[in-house]
Amino acid sequence: MRERFCRVCSAWHNVEAWPRECYKVANVSRSSLPVPMLIKDFDEPVQSAADGKFYTSKAALAKSHKASGNPHGIDFIELGNEQPAFQDYVPDAKQRREDMKEALRDVVTGNLPPEIAAIQ
Repeated sequence: MRERFCRVCSAWHNVEAWPRECYKVANVSRSSLPVPMLIKDFDEPVQSAADGKFYTSKAALAKSHKASGNPHGIDFIELGNEQPAFQDYVPDAKQRREDMKEALRDVVTGNLPPEIAAIQ
């Protein structure tokens, strides 16, 4: 007789005669809703940038973006899920210096924006 420790009830059980109440039942539902998850088509018609027609089906819209499905004969790329590559900001020291000189000149000459002039 082989026994193993049960993690459900913290007792030792015979491997060949495991108690039914100690079986783990996996929860197969992804949510508490009683319906499956549905991905539906558009609520309102969407106009294609490729041919200008309106579509209510995602599949039909995707076909119009292919070269064989539009009058231009070229493939169009659907944007929205792509992650743009991050580019570091490189400040232009010369342009920043010119902007600061211009701002200082405006303050000295009294040429202030209306928001700041209203405070004074």
